[in-house]
Amino acid sequence: MSERERAPNLYDYMAGAMLANGFVWIWAQILPHLKGVPATLLAGASYIIYLAGSITTSYLVCKRTSSKHLLVGIKLAALTWVFSLFLMLNIAANPTFGLAIALFTIFMGGGIAGAYVALRSTLRPRRDKPRASEANLKNS
Repeated sequence: MSERERAPNLYDYMAGAMLANGFVWIWAQILPHLKGVPATLLAGASYIIYLAGSITTSYLVCKRTSSKHLLVGIKLAALTWVFSLFLMLNIAANPTFGLAIALFTIFMGGGIAGAYVALRSTLRPRRDKPRASEANLKNS
């Protein structure tokens, strides 16, 4: 790897997995206080919050790499899912296979989406810095 190439290390992946599951845990703490809300609405909101957590953490970890953004996003999503399964088995009262598959799908989608957004922001030219051709025109 050259000097300019960057790649996330194990600590970055673990921090990302814990942060994504932090969204899940905080939402799980809020759920008991929402007694009058229909279950279908809560389920939909849960999936959106899980997806937002996955996209956010994937974006943050992928910003630390200079290449292979998609692979980093998929690795992070898989680690997030494994960490989530660990939490479900140790904390949740009734973990289900359906929930595990739904979380896998959501975390993978969020990992890929976050990697895509990070790659797009990396490839987008900076608007605050003048281009070399513009600077040469101003200096002439």
